[in-house]
Amino acid sequence: MKRLAVLTSCLGLLVLVATAQPASAAGFKVVVNDGNPVVTLGKADIGKLFLKKDTRWETGSTVEPVDQVGDSAVREEFSKQIHNKAVGAVKSYWQRQIFSGRGTPPPELSSDGEVIAYVKSHPWAIGYVDAGAAVGQGVKVVKID
Repeated sequence: MKRLAVLTSCLGLLVLVATAQPASAAGFKVVVNDGNPVVTLGKADIGKLFLKKDTRWETGSTVEPVDQVGDSAVREEFSKQIHNKAVGAVKSYWQRQIFSGRGTPPPELSSDGEVIAYVKSHPWAIGYVDAGAAVGQGVKVVKID
């Protein structure tokens, strides 16, 4: 009887863990300079901006995407959620672009703070930071559709 109670409890806990939603479903937030009029972007649009398939904002200004380093957890989550690919697959995409002379990847910065500072000092930049990062003045979070 005791084993049945333990099994039932374990099964209940497993169901709770499997259906629980993380505090931030995305694990990251997308940021732009607060002078940028953009407020909302779709995942597909964000992906195109970071792969430089779309290179201009609606204002006509050139988009300046900035990535985090390849081994960061936030980069892994961003690549998975936005590109539906692992970081390695995105890096392979950029190697093909470089080799063919069609483009260069966004600069890679090593922390949320560096990304925020970059976006703050570049009016048309777009980046991403951990969901828990404080962005401060000069930077705003973009809503993801």
